[in-house]
Amino acid sequence: MKKFILLLTLLLPLGLSAQNTWAVKTNVLHDVSTLSLNVAGEYAFKPQWSAELSASTNLWGSWGGSRLEHVLLQPEVKYWFCEKFSGWFVDAHAIGGFANVGKFWDLSKIGPRCPDLRNYELRDALMLGLGVGGGYDFILNRHWNLELEGGLGYMFITGDEYDGATPELLLKGSKFDYFGPTKLAVSIVYLF
Repeated sequence: MKKFILLLTLLLPLGLSAQNTWAVKTNVLHDVSTLSLNVAGEYAFKPQWSAELSASTNLWGSWGGSRLEHVLLQPEVKYWFCEKFSGWFVDAHAIGGFANVGKFWDLSKIGPRCPDLRNYELRDALMLGLGVGGGYDFILNRHWNLELEGGLGYMFITGDEYDGATPELLLKGSKFDYFGPTKLAVSIVYLF
């Protein structure tokens, strides 16, 4: 107990002097649209620079007949035009994760091999990508912000294609190149 009190006494001034250096957030848009857990931590290492790591998971099944199982990580670096956690920013981000996606709409698969797109599934998918984006951080009070963010980029996706109506494997190791939105966020932010 004495060690804990000593450690708390030493670290308390560090926490007080580093106000608004750390932030914890959740992307409410992602949480609601995928029924997933999403949390991010952000650290401001310079007055106009911060680094963020967000994680999202949904390992518990389906919603409306669509499988949404996934584990995603998205590291990001932001440049703030005014100061950290305030106003406009631009970012560069990476994406990595695994997913089982039901009702996958890949328009390149239209044809005799996969005529019913509603039953097409991509399983054991690996996703890797890069993107750029920007957004705005609204200050609500001393500790709370609302952040809006969007991003575009490229993702390489590989996985196994299945016919959703039957457990039939259509193509193992299918590969896709994706260009488009890589981030869309409406986040509630708590600042330390």
